[in-house]
Amino acid sequence: MIEYNIGIMGAGSIAKVIADTLHHMNGFCPYAIASRDEEKAKKFAEENEIEKYYGSYDALLEDPEVELVYIATVNSNHAELAKKCIDAGKPVFVEKPISYNAKTTEELLKYSVEKGVFCGEAMWLRYNPLMLMVVDQLRKNVIGDIRCIQASIGYNLGGKERMLKPELAGGALLDIGIYPLTAIFMIMGGPPVQAIAEPLVTNTGVDAYSTIYMRYPQGRVAVATNTMTTRLDNKLTVYGTHGMLEIDNVNNPKLVTVYGNDGKPRGEMKSNKEDYSGYEYEFKAARTAAIAGSKETKEATIADTINLYKFTDTLRYMWNIMFPLPEEPEKRPQGEPPVPPTKNA
Repeated sequence: MIEYNIGIMGAGSIAKVIADTLHHMNGFCPYAIASRDEEKAKKFAEENEIEKYYGSYDALLEDPEVELVYIATVNSNHAELAKKCIDAGKPVFVEKPISYNAKTTEELLKYSVEKGVFCGEAMWLRYNPLMLMVVDQLRKNVIGDIRCIQASIGYNLGGKERMLKPELAGGALLDIGIYPLTAIFMIMGGPPVQAIAEPLVTNTGVDAYSTIYMRYPQGRVAVATNTMTTRLDNKLTVYGTHGMLEIDNVNNPKLVTVYGNDGKPRGEMKSNKEDYSGYEYEFKAARTAAIAGSKETKEATIADTINLYKFTDTLRYMWNIMFPLPEEPEKRPQGEPPVPPTKNA
């Protein structure tokens, strides 16, 4: 089988998982790695059996053998590097978050459409077969009408420098909080009509913890808790008129249990035994879209992506947490009311 050559920008922990996954996939090759530190790139290439390494991102983009770029750098420069890929005519898949706010996300995706070069967000939850099965079964009323969703995600990430720095678009919301939000949006069909949330803010000025209460039409609600200070159970539970459904891990579902109104289990759904890391599904979709010249994948549309970051913008504006980055508003003066929510895409 002809291999599809992937170039990876960034030589951190996520890049290592990506390289390992690609080695185990038929038709894919982790062909090149780029870092701003050439020695780091060289070491990464040696340890992960990658053919080419580069000491700059531009050098990777000049390699004609690179067919798709995966961006695995810090949150703050995702959009900037993705635009460079587009300018070089390289289809690009970006580690979540695709950018730190809706404006830069929308500008990037609009630019990719104008240039006819695929650009997508690697939000693996939208490609996860078990999560897609859950959404399908809920639409078929496996537990009746949905009334409430409760989800949580929490890890002790306070020691990670990138999480604490506003200039790197740190904080719990954009790094892990978008997983339960994505799951809820997939199940509910999009963002809520109203949200209430209050964060715990670090002394560096990023969110460390929040519980987000979301109201949907017909009296439905969802509650998402996320924190980078401690580990939570990381489950998602959907309550319906005829039972409930529980996902064991909102970040990476492996087991889903369906319960009846009597509280007793009446069915299970499990992940495919052939799953390797879970990243393989997003790469297959990205390759299909890039080769076909599509502007988006069917699993994660441009509107889906923009709506997520319009919602996280709304939360951060309510919290008055802004990043010292381009296209971010200035912090509100004390006493000024929050910015109203932005419209969905």
